[in-house]
Amino acid sequence: MPMERALGVLYMRLLAVALAVAASAPLAAQGFELLEATIEDAHSAMEGGRITCRSLVQGYIDRIEAFDQTGPRLNAIQHLNQRALEKADSLDASMRSTGISGPLHCIPVLLKDQVETADMPTTYGSALFQDFFPTRDATITTRMRAAGAIILAKTTMGEFASRYVGSAFGVIRNAYDPDRNPSGSSGGTATGIAANFGMVGIGEDTGGSVRGPAAVHNLVGLRPTLQLVSRHGMMPANPTQDTMGPITRTVRDAAILLGVIAGYDPEDPITAYAVGRVPDTY
Repeated sequence: MPMERALGVLYMRLLAVALAVAASAPLAAQGFELLEATIEDAHSAMEGGRITCRSLVQGYIDRIEAFDQTGPRLNAIQHLNQRALEKADSLDASMRSTGISGPLHCIPVLLKDQVETADMPTTYGSALFQDFFPTRDATITTRMRAAGAIILAKTTMGEFASRYVGSAFGVIRNAYDPDRNPSGSSGGTATGIAANFGMVGIGEDTGGSVRGPAAVHNLVGLRPTLQLVSRHGMMPANPTQDTMGPITRTVRDAAILLGVIAGYDPEDPITAYAVGRVPDTY
């Protein structure tokens, strides 16, 4: 039995490698390496005419389809944005007329399903909320979209921000070893970024749920101070502690993303403490 299990694990890893090569082939043919790509890489490739926003977004969708519910079944994606390619086409049109539209132009974002989006359900990891469509975007959702981002998907999360199991989806798996745990309730975002399901991600942290999943996935996880990032449109597990922050591959990408989401929001009065304390750029 141990030998059969070992052979099964080996088979799944070889299958994952084969699927990875197939999923990234179209972009590679255009001279762009999707795996481990950064914001700077994507913008440089777009400005150089080597990729389009649509091809970039499609590349991540292909990987989600290859790995999330098939192959290693990482189970990191709760909802895929059905209008992502439509938004990509719109950004391609603006790119042709005015160039890069903002610091997150066409950057596919994975957003923890604790953060409200008017165009996708927000489940909090619970089957109780599977059909809950908010009537608004959270403040950070609005800010990322205004900066040019595409919210590509909502990620699975520990039910009501507890651990990494939820009645809405099951169990989140570690991208590097599906037999290991993803550490915390933002594990869906971290697994998704590590598996190249999106370029950057947002997690929520009460006592380590950004930092833990980032650590076990070899990523950068940043928990901002409570006063820096608006929590409007995010249901906190603990209102006195919860905040949201970037989960990315590089420090630079974390800084770019933080720069977009940070700052005063009248809908979250505690962010008044950030007035005059947010630099022009991180």
